[in-house]
Order: sequence, then structure tokens, then C-alpha cells
Amino acid sequence: MMRALYSGVSGLRTHQTRMDVIGNNIANVNTTGFKAKQMNFSDMLYQTTQAATGANSANGTGGTNPRQIGLGVKAAAINTTITQEGANQSTGNPFDLKLTGEAFFVVSDGTSTFYTRDGSFDVDDAGNLCMASTGYIVQGWGVDENGDIVQGTLGGINVTAQDTFGAAATTQGKITGIIDSNDTKLEDKTGKVVTLGLYDKSGYQYDMKFGILPTKSVTNGTRDITNREKEYGLSNTIYKVDTSKLTFKYTVNGETRILSDSASPELMEDLKAAIWKYVAGDTSSAAAYGISGTHTLGTKDSAITISLGAFIDNTKYSGTTLTDSALKHAGPITVEFSGDIGFTKTKPTYPLSDNVIVSKISPEAVDYLYDTTTATTGAFTSCTVKTSLGTGTVSVTSLQQTYVDDNGKSQTDYTFKIGTTEITGGANNTPIPSSLYNDVTRLLALGNESKITNTYTTQEAKETETVEKGSFKITLLGMTDATGAAVNIDSLVDNGTTSWDVFYNTSDGEFKYVGQEGNKSFSVNLSMLGDNFDNIDIDMSGTRNGNNGNKSSVTGNKLDGRKIGTRSGVSIGTDGIVTALYSNGMSRKLGQLCVATFPNAMGLENSGDNLYQVTASSGDVNIVDIKASGTGSMTSGVLEMSNVDLSQQFTDMITTQRGFQANSRIITTSDTLLEELVNLKR
Repeated sequence: MMRALYSGVSGLRTHQTRMDVIGNNIANVNTTGFKAKQMNFSDMLYQTTQAATGANSANGTGGTNPRQIGLGVKAAAINTTITQEGANQSTGNPFDLKLTGEAFFVVSDGTSTFYTRDGSFDVDDAGNLCMASTGYIVQGWGVDENGDIVQGTLGGINVTAQDTFGAAATTQGKITGIIDSNDTKLEDKTGKVVTLGLYDKSGYQYDMKFGILPTKSVTNGTRDITNREKEYGLSNTIYKVDTSKLTFKYTVNGETRILSDSASPELMEDLKAAIWKYVAGDTSSAAAYGISGTHTLGTKDSAITISLGAFIDNTKYSGTTLTDSALKHAGPITVEFSGDIGFTKTKPTYPLSDNVIVSKISPEAVDYLYDTTTATTGAFTSCTVKTSLGTGTVSVTSLQQTYVDDNGKSQTDYTFKIGTTEITGGANNTPIPSSLYNDVTRLLALGNESKITNTYTTQEAKETETVEKGSFKITLLGMTDATGAAVNIDSLVDNGTTSWDVFYNTSDGEFKYVGQEGNKSFSVNLSMLGDNFDNIDIDMSGTRNGNNGNKSSVTGNKLDGRKIGTRSGVSIGTDGIVTALYSNGMSRKLGQLCVATFPNAMGLENSGDNLYQVTASSGDVNIVDIKASGTGSMTSGVLEMSNVDLSQQFTDMITTQRGFQANSRIITTSDTLLEELVNLKR
């Protein structure tokens, strides 16, 4: 009876312990990385009242089983459900990590090493990756000078140690796209322009400009030229004269009218004669005719006026009746000059005689042969042959050359010579331009054309260019910096190669080679421009020669090189490698988080704060690369939650409660039996 009491007591104690385990599980239902505990029962020692016996063949009796009375229950084991993962919770924090499999993060407080499934990490003020709850430093492997992971001694990983990523010069580039042989840009002086960007060693950006032109083969030949020589005796003096048309305007009752020939043709002729004599300097009758004002030779002006009434009264028209009777009473008439000029070899008198030959020649043509700054009157300017051309009558030879140009068009050129010296002029002593050929010829005709005319045919060498199908030349045109300023590339042009031949299959337009057979790229020796540049290889195998709608689509791109970058972020990969990201697009390994595995992870000892320590039962720790060892993987921005199953815990709680109640009944029932026994004495 006493044994039943103690069995009940052991049952109460054991179920109370199980209730403690369940309570701890439920309390940690939201603890990051928590692993639920599970308690197992086992029976205690037994009291044997009779040992077991075997069968007796001599007397024909069988064997008997042992008679044992149990002494209660005890806690056999409290196991941790390490292998069962908790649910995922996304946080977006790149330093929050979740492990798969049975691995553990390794952390250190500077003295001891601990292990945890809690991946809620942060960065301390020194830049070390650490546990957000305890500040313990997360352990991993560092990198060597080449940026490679060195899996050796464990230590902390500093995620802020490398704030910048250095610049690098561009060494690789490529040109891709289609070169269309019918592209009109290929006929420009520089051809189809392609721009390719690059960086120097300091990270400064530049643009190289290349021009692509078709390769042309040159055929040497001759061209027939028809030569016609004429010899002229250049007049020593010619005259610039005013050939203006005169318009007479007057006002009647506020209305402006133009005096026309219909009023009186004779009157008009006499008026013109009077005005031209006045302009030429004969002012004897100016007062009588009412003429005043000044006219500038060869200009368009209206500075001269005449009183028509005074003119009529003092000429043969006095007392006559004109068609327009109002003319005699009209106010002053304004004389307008049209500003027309011409040139003649006869000294002019006004009005100009119909026998005077006046040529319309541009003053620019005259300036090549004559000095027009000599004596000037109101009626003409004397022009004399330039002293640099000679004195007296000068002989000028006009050589007219007619030929067919490379485009099949007829062309005519002139050369004007005095003796063997070509007539030139202008600031740079340039030959007479073709736009003045006709005017100069008319100017020479004012002199005495000789009877000598020589016509003959000569030949000159000419080169005919023919485009070679599938063959092009790419040439470095220049470089500019980021501000658009030109970079001096003379040293490269003078001593390096700046032009390369490119060949394509004539059948399908596929790329063949650039430079020489077998090459898909060409090299620009930019180091000639200074130590800050690296040579660059430019791949052209991505280009084709074919129809692209008469437009070439070739473009250039750099394949490497960079400016200086600043750290823009940190990422942790599934293999635990911590990588710094930079603004120039580069990345750098900072280290790798290692993980720990154990022969018996359930044998680890809980140290609080989601930490575990090694025990004799867990076995020795094994530090591994999580991916290389096949242990599992890490997920960034996610945390592993508790693996406590509330439904299972509540079910276990019910069974534990009922077990506790049943054991309490053992004690109360045993107590009742003892009470009956005591009552026997009564």
C-alpha cells in the first residue's frame, strides 16, 4: 500500500515536469529560431517478490513468470526537435538570415563560442555583423588580398571596412550592328561615325570617335582637256560710269505722281539731259532751271530736285501747252537714281552717247585687275591697271579648259595670266573664282582682243575610285573628355596605328576579320597618350555588312573599366558570402559566414538568449561551408520562427493534466485504504 503512495507521488512529479516543458514551449511560441522540447517517460525500479522459474520435466510442471511490483515513473529524456524547421517570416532586412537543415550560426562574446539558429543580425558601430539581441559577433572567414575567401581561422566580418571601390581603365570594347553599303553617311568625309566610351585609370570618362568608310580601289588613267587661248590687250584705263534710270516724282494736291513720257517725250529727254549735265559738273544753268542737290556716283538716291515750272519758263517750252497743264504749276520734282553702274574704256560725257559701249561688270571682277581708288568726279571714276600688273597696255592671256569630270559632267575652268604669272588677289592671293569668270572675260573684251587664238588638246592623269564590296576602313577620328573638350591624340597619330581594314564575306555579309586574317578585334594603343590610359581591344565580330534600310546601325560599347564607386549596400548570399555593392556597379567579397554541425545536435545545451553550447553528448563541432558541404543554405531577409506546434502542445497539456489527476487519485485511494486499516482497531 505504501508503494502505491510513492508511485503516485512520482507520477505527480513527472507530470509536473512535463507541464513545465509544455509551458516553456508555449511561452516561446514566437521566439525566433526556438526549438520545442519534448519529454519522454520511463518506469522506475521494480521490487521482485518471486523470481521466474523454468519448466521441470521431471515432475511435469511448467515454469513461472517473475513477480515484480513497480515503484513509479520518472522523466526518461527531454529532447529538442532540432530537425524540424520553424516557419518563415519575411523582414526585408538584408542582415536577417534563415538556415535550412540542422546547421547553426557561430557567434562569440570574445571569450566563448556559442551556436544559434536565431539569424536576426545587425551591424554594430564598428561595422561588425552581430546578434541583434546580445551583440555577440557573428563568426566567419575573411578574404585575402585578391578578394578570395580563406577558410581558416574564424573571426568577425566587418561590412563597412571597404567604403570605396577603385577606378579602372577600360581595356575591352565592342562595336556591333549593321553597316549598310547604301548608307549616305558612308559618303561623308569622315564616313559613318561610331562613338565608344571609356574610362582612364582615375575613372575619368572619355569618348573615342571612329569613322567607317568603304574601301576604294584607285585606277590610274587620263583625262582629255580642250584648251582655248585668247590674248587681250588690257586697256590702261577704264571708267566706272553711272547708268541709272531716272524717275521724276512730283506732288499735286497731296498726291504723288510720276512724270512719264506721255506728258511730252521731248520734255523728258531735255530734263534728263539737264540733270546729267548737272551731275557731270555743268552747273551754269542750275539756278535758271531750279536744280539743286548732290548725287553720288553709282548709288540709289533721290537727293536732287528740280523746279519744273522754272525749267519750262527758261526753255523752249515757255508759253507752250503741255498735255498735263498742271505740270507748269507743280511743285519741285524729285529726281530718283536707280544706282546702276557699268564700265567703259571711253571717257564718258553725259548724257552717255548711244555709241558708247558700256559693260555690266561686277566691281569684284574689276578689283582683280584695276585700281578703282583714283580720280573720281560726280559722273565717273577713273580705273587704272594695278601697278603690280604692269604699265601701259598690258597683254593678258585667257586660258579656257573644258573637260568631263569623274561624275560625267562637263566642267570649264579659266586661268588668266600676264606673261607666265597668274592673276590672283584677295587676302591669300587666291585665284580668280569661277563665279567671276564671265565678268573678267567681259572686262578683257573692253580692251583690244588680239587675233591670236590657240586651240589644242592635252591630257592629265586622273584617278578613278571604285568601292570594294565587303571591304571597309575604320579610323580613329579623335577623343573628347566628359566636358566635350578635345583630347590631343597627335602622339598616337604620329607613332601608332589609328586605321584598320575590316572585311566581310561578299556572299552573305558575315564578319571575316579586322586588321589581318584571324583577328576579330583591333587594338588602340592609348598608353601613348600617357600613363593614365590603358590600351584597349575593340571587338568587331558583332558587326555585319548588309541591307538595313539604307541606314547603318553600328554602335560602340565599353566592356570594362569603371569610375570610383562608393558603397551602396551589402548582401549575403545563400552560401553565406557577404558582398559589398558599389555605385559603379562593382562588388567585393567581404567574407563568408560559416556554420556549425554536430553529430548529435539534440545533445546541445541551451544557454539562454537562443544560444547553445557544446556538451559531451552533442559531439565535437564541425565548422563547414553551408553550400559546399551540402548542409543547406541561407536565405537573406527572412527569419526562422519557433517550431512550436500549439495544437500538439495543447493536446499534450490535456493528457498531462489527466495523468496528473489520475496519479492524485492513487494517493487519495491509498489514503482511504490506510484509513480502513486504522479503523480495524476500533
